[in-house]
Amino acid sequence: MKVVRSLVVSMFAVLAPFAVVAESPEAVPAPDGPVPVMAVWIEQEIYFPYNSVTSYYSCEGLKSKVSSILKAIGARSGFKVTARGCFNRRSGAELTPSLEIVAAMPRAATPEVLSQLAKDESRRELAAKASGKAPGTSDTTAEFPARARRIDFRDSQLGLLQPGDCDLVEQMIDKVFVPLGAKIVAQDMNCFPRTLNRGIIALSIDVLEPVPQQ
Repeated sequence: MKVVRSLVVSMFAVLAPFAVVAESPEAVPAPDGPVPVMAVWIEQEIYFPYNSVTSYYSCEGLKSKVSSILKAIGARSGFKVTARGCFNRRSGAELTPSLEIVAAMPRAATPEVLSQLAKDESRRELAAKASGKAPGTSDTTAEFPARARRIDFRDSQLGLLQPGDCDLVEQMIDKVFVPLGAKIVAQDMNCFPRTLNRGIIALSIDVLEPVPQQ
């Protein structure tokens, strides 16, 4: 198993480097059973600035942690996470790092979503023609059956998330999860400045995932 180490520094304590393990946030079927719907992949470009007075990450640590979270919620393989604002290569901890995220998640194929996809595809074709390039093939409008999946984020000592990740998860709610189409079901985040206690991360979200092929 590949172990990725990162630096998270508290104002009062230095946290041990975490290991990104195979364990992921608990995933359970949505209440009343997941009813399949037709969906499409929607890609988003997200700028995510991170700031905290409690926990600091190295750029590689922040990138690895967020990448692991995106994988856990079912982002399409091939997503990109690029770290910016990296000035402390030697010491590791960054004061104000940011990430540029390009990731796709399933969305219900409503008439509004399909109409916007068609417009985006038309603009891409026109741009390709204007630059003298042949329009590439795209599967952005291909529909597939998907079902709801609930993901519960909780902190633990050896899991994907630890108490020091509280500010990160809380900031990802509105800046990453919602833009990617996640529905916030419940949140009881208890992130307090310069305070690290167990059980402070409690977040439940609903996302769509492709129905496995038989």
